Amino acid sequence: MRIFAHFGGLAALLLLTACDGAPPAQKNAPALPSVSTLTVKPSDVSAVFDYVGRSEASQRVDIRARVKGVLVERPFTEGGDVDVGALMFKIDPAEFEAKRDSAKANVAKAEAAVEEAANSLARYQELVKRDAASVARFDQAKASDLKSRAELAASLASLKTAELDLGYTQISSPIAGRASRANADVGNLIGPDTGVLATVVQLDPINVVFSIGEREYLRYVQNNRDQDTPRLTPRIKLANGELYKHIGEFELIDNEVDPATGTLGIRVKFPNPDRLLLPGQFVNVVLTSRVPVSHIVVPQAAVQENQTGPFVVVVDKDSRAEMRPIKTGQRVGVDIVALEGLEAGESIVVDGIQKVRPGAELNPTPIDPRQTSEAKPAEN
Repeated sequence: MRIFAHFGGLAALLLLTACDGAPPAQKNAPALPSVSTLTVKPSDVSAVFDYVGRSEASQRVDIRARVKGVLVERPFTEGGDVDVGALMFKIDPAEFEAKRDSAKANVAKAEAAVEEAANSLARYQELVKRDAASVARFDQAKASDLKSRAELAASLASLKTAELDLGYTQISSPIAGRASRANADVGNLIGPDTGVLATVVQLDPINVVFSIGEREYLRYVQNNRDQDTPRLTPRIKLANGELYKHIGEFELIDNEVDPATGTLGIRVKFPNPDRLLLPGQFVNVVLTSRVPVSHIVVPQAAVQENQTGPFVVVVDKDSRAEMRPIKTGQRVGVDIVALEGLEAGESIVVDGIQKVRPGAELNPTPIDPRQTSEAKPAEN
């Protein structure tokens, strides 16, 4: 009995001790999640628009034969540069020189006939005045004079045609540029039906063409109605990701929207002194606004994504977490523009987001904005 009494007293003592203090679980409550936060503020951001474009020659000429004959020379270098007027193909001129010489002889003969007919007409005109010849003979002389002059005109036209055909035996480039490979070899019979003998393209400057949507065009026109010069600076990004060093110049905005695609064609001219760009390349056209606009900019690491879209974790005045949906815009270096959902001065979580639950109390530590990312690249 004494043993049971002893244990009964011990149990009562433990019960009293437990009632005097907090439960062990409450004494060891878990610490609040530690997170790094950043106070967002507006920054001046130049709007950037990306489009897929294609480069094309500023001038392109297909070299063709205009007369038929045997190719005797091909003095240009395939794939090389040619100057304006450079000889590219030469057709055997012998046949055309013979036709020219024959036409010259016909002209000389016709000129002699004109002179003889003119003298005859003048003689009969004088005889008619003296009644020494009939009017009929005068009319015959006049008709002969007219006929000889017509024959001379025809001979001169034939000579001109012969000289033109002879000139066409030398096929030159009308522009300066780079030549393609040749489609005919020396010794081949070529002519108008042969097709393109070679192509010459001008590479400096070079054009880049791309299309924008109808809505984008309307928005741009409405926002820049009072501007004398375009407020967008065109640049291009090459296939290797590098930004092309030369700035472009708007050359053409098409005069109608393509009804099949709802887009409007744009052409931009770029200097190409190093011949880095070639026709047919695909490039990214980057249009940067010349007038920056104030936007809230947040680190991309702070932006999360769920089924409803992008969101950030906002820390309220009671240090509690709020999942805030936002609308994102363009990227600025390693940051991103928050178009909607955030106000200047609000605090967002940038590190430790994985520890956060909606409505949970946090242990926030503000950080310097410079710690959120590496140095930002220069704006395009």
